[in-house]
Amino acid sequence: METLKPAHSDTEADLMDQIATDIQAGAYAPGSWLKQIELQQRYKTSRPMIRLALDRLAQKQLIRHELNRGYYVYEADGDEVRDLLDLRAMIECAAAARIIRHGTGPECELLQKMAQNFEDLIDTGSIVQQHEANQAFHHQLLSMSGNPQISATIDDLRHRIPSAPAGQWKTRQRVKQSSIEHFEMVTAVRNRDAKALEDAIRRHIMQVA
Repeated sequence: METLKPAHSDTEADLMDQIATDIQAGAYAPGSWLKQIELQQRYKTSRPMIRLALDRLAQKQLIRHELNRGYYVYEADGDEVRDLLDLRAMIECAAAARIIRHGTGPECELLQKMAQNFEDLIDTGSIVQQHEANQAFHHQLLSMSGNPQISATIDDLRHRIPSAPAGQWKTRQRVKQSSIEHFEMVTAVRNRDAKALEDAIRRHIMQVA
């Protein structure tokens, strides 16, 4: 485990960013429990602030909460993760034709703005902000299918798959590649090219490039 340096957090957002950044850096290994008293000492803040930040990170699926035990960095079986990602890719690729049919000009423009927002946050934003921007992009893309149950199903799957930062963006290059794939999806929707959209979605989810 990486040696932690002293830190100080004045706000909930700052604290969330610092914990998420430390997880991404490997300071808290997958499977490790996030003990509140240790976090309070590490980040030099109050116990209620720690609890609030952990609750918020759990809501965003960046960590997990187990009732009566606490919070931990989620560790999933490799085969299980691959199977779940494959299932997610199948569902989202199947939605590609519906997205092409139902996506309108204004919706494409909003999708473009969300892709650009994620791109901008690679250099200027925190891991939590990048995660939120990525989620917003995918919610918008799936909402263009016209079937709200698709988004609901994918949300359920996301709860079973390690999310950023613990398991998704292990390198800066992977973050940048994710942004490139976002723009590829936007272009495919604009060009009404369902095959290109399917291809971009699968590469993006399975991280094959």
